[in-house]
Amino acid sequence: MVNSSKTPTGKAKKGIVTIRPDAGCIKACFPRSPFPGEKGQVKRATGIPLVDGWEDKAGSLQRRLQIELDEGKLASLGGMFNLKRFNEILVEYKLRPDLKIVPGTSDGQLPPKPELSTLEIWDMYCEYKKNRDLAITTYHQEFRGVYYRAIKQAIEAVGENNPLGVHNWLLENRNHKTVKEVLSQLSKAYRIAMKQKLVSIDLYDGMSEDIQVKRKPKVINQSDDIEGDSDILDRTKAYTWNEVQIILDYVQVNCPHWFNYLKFKFLTGCRPGEAAGLWWNDVKWEHENIVFDRSYDFRLGIHKPTKNEHARIFPMPKDGELWNLLKSIPQGEPNDTVFKSKSGKKISSHIFQTTWLGREKSQKGIITELMKQGKIIKYLPPYNTRHTFINHQINVIGVAPHVVNDWCEHSEKVSKQCYRQTDTRITPGYGTSATTTQQVQQQSEIDLLREQMKQQQELINKLLQDRDNLKS
Repeated sequence: MVNSSKTPTGKAKKGIVTIRPDAGCIKACFPRSPFPGEKGQVKRATGIPLVDGWEDKAGSLQRRLQIELDEGKLASLGGMFNLKRFNEILVEYKLRPDLKIVPGTSDGQLPPKPELSTLEIWDMYCEYKKNRDLAITTYHQEFRGVYYRAIKQAIEAVGENNPLGVHNWLLENRNHKTVKEVLSQLSKAYRIAMKQKLVSIDLYDGMSEDIQVKRKPKVINQSDDIEGDSDILDRTKAYTWNEVQIILDYVQVNCPHWFNYLKFKFLTGCRPGEAAGLWWNDVKWEHENIVFDRSYDFRLGIHKPTKNEHARIFPMPKDGELWNLLKSIPQGEPNDTVFKSKSGKKISSHIFQTTWLGREKSQKGIITELMKQGKIIKYLPPYNTRHTFINHQINVIGVAPHVVNDWCEHSEKVSKQCYRQTDTRITPGYGTSATTTQQVQQQSEIDLLREQMKQQQELINKLLQDRDNLKS
């Protein structure tokens, strides 16, 4: 059964699991099509000993894995390989010990040491971390991506059970920051495996401690311009509102399928993933606001919480510019995406980046073309639509910084302050001078001072009354 999934040429049929010797061990090799989120073909060690008769055990496992694959149980969110389910099957077939805290033996001795490779220990550690404190993007991009590839390539280069060789190879082929983190996490993986009585020593203990990560020194001069936020409030990193109109006019004519998405970002200052992750259910027509509750990661194909992991409300006055923009888009089901690509799929910020910048020979870019025409004087990345909105509201319209932060959460320091009840009459302005938005804001602040003075006077009157009662 192990070899029956191959054609006469020796190649596996499409969609068939094969189990075969690979790099000195027996591995399960999976077809590529069910796992579009993986970088290459998925191959995982099975734990089957490479001895005579291994085919019988492999045949039984292959049939089980094929059933699981056909039923879709081995593919997780975003087209990634479901390593957790794969490990559960190996545990069921007694090919791998379960990763649970187990008590020691009565005599304090270690049980027989399982034959686990470094990558197998790493796989188990990743699943352990995933279920505890790792963000899903960190799990896929770092632990199952950058770190895994670094460990795998190092072992392939210097061999298994050669921690010093792995250490040296990584230092020669990776930046020191990555190496320090990889070796630190490997040590943690081995320490957890030691608690499970799977290994007797931590092969990577202390190996990250000698690695120095060089940091570029920061020199502060008295002559430097000082700003509260050196990035998001830096006016050189924002377009003027006149330039915004020039950009939108160009997009509406030359690439209209991006117009709604881009204008929405300019009008709200939201992050690219928040715009791509907006559902119609988040547009609250009756309350005249939008709720930013999630972000879409196009690389993993998943929705995740916003950066600060809680929803925020953005005002959308009826018949205002933002209201009319969303009204112009055909409304879908509550969980339908508001902004879609030209092909009707999810927005990819990578594709928009190409549209924004262009390709040297094959594609004109929005900003590069406007710069050639002399209509825009500087290039800023697509993310700086956020900088543009925030700068415009604070520096031109005159909205208080803490109010803008309630809308955009651009300042972590302000976000951590006590909760503020924002006056719902304060709405974003999109002109080039102070508007009624500023007037309403000023009026609301006057009203607040009046209320505070009223409360203080009531307190004084009460104290005077209490004093008179005591005298009497």
